[in-house]
Amino acid sequence: MAQQQLFQTIESNIYLYGGHFQRNFPSWHYPREQHQLFELIAVMQGSVTMFMGTSRRVISAGEAVIITPETPHESFNFSGDRLQFFCFHFNVGDLDLKTRIIKNLGNVVIPADSVVSQAARKLIQSIVVLEEANVQAAERKFRLEIFFLDFMIALSKSQPVVTTAQEYPEREVILAQKLASGLFAEDTTRRTFQAVCAHRNISTTYGHRIFKKIYGVTPTEYAKERQFSRAKGLLEIGENSIEAIALQMKFSSQASFSKQFKQWSGMTPSAFRKTQKRERHSADYLV
Repeated sequence: MAQQQLFQTIESNIYLYGGHFQRNFPSWHYPREQHQLFELIAVMQGSVTMFMGTSRRVISAGEAVIITPETPHESFNFSGDRLQFFCFHFNVGDLDLKTRIIKNLGNVVIPADSVVSQAARKLIQSIVVLEEANVQAAERKFRLEIFFLDFMIALSKSQPVVTTAQEYPEREVILAQKLASGLFAEDTTRRTFQAVCAHRNISTTYGHRIFKKIYGVTPTEYAKERQFSRAKGLLEIGENSIEAIALQMKFSSQASFSKQFKQWSGMTPSAFRKTQKRERHSADYLV
């Protein structure tokens, strides 16, 4: 009897980690990190400003970005609006596919009408439906893998993304990042921008111009948003008292911290903490 060969050997190796929805207020900041995995971020509401290596990108609702392994990246919500996005980390064993992702899609804004962004939205919708269904753990795991493999098909067919984003000189991006990191000491004590510029042997005027050009906000606005973001993060954790948080953030008293926080957010720290407990704005982990 003749044998019809359909396939010989198929060996698959995929790794998924930390899939979650992230919902954040304006002024949100996620510190610089670097890891060995790909990271997909698909923005659903608002926009996120990302520094990836020496590049600055703004990813808006409907768009996506795939951060390549070992790329240092840092995220901000400078838009003034609520930010919501889906994020997960992944790796694939197929070297050809990995190379294609890096070459065609790595660290660029993927347009909302592209095949990849559409596939990302389909992936998100499928996961949401699965989360609402009552399925056993084993089936859930396999279905998540199927959804991801469908997404991989879109990646395998991807064409190079031609970015229309404004490119900034590498030296200016690096300088702006150094100025930003210099605004806070290791113990989170605030430094003056004039002192930071003096440490870099540049004028305050030049430093201010480069900083505003790259970050889109002034050093004062940036520092305020960083402090506000940190305060919200500490309040969301809920382990420390408001008095302890005030001391941790170098305020002279709880009253001083509460007054400043109300200026930032329009509500007291205790009211903000109650809101977080009720609305659960922290990440909803899916995988």
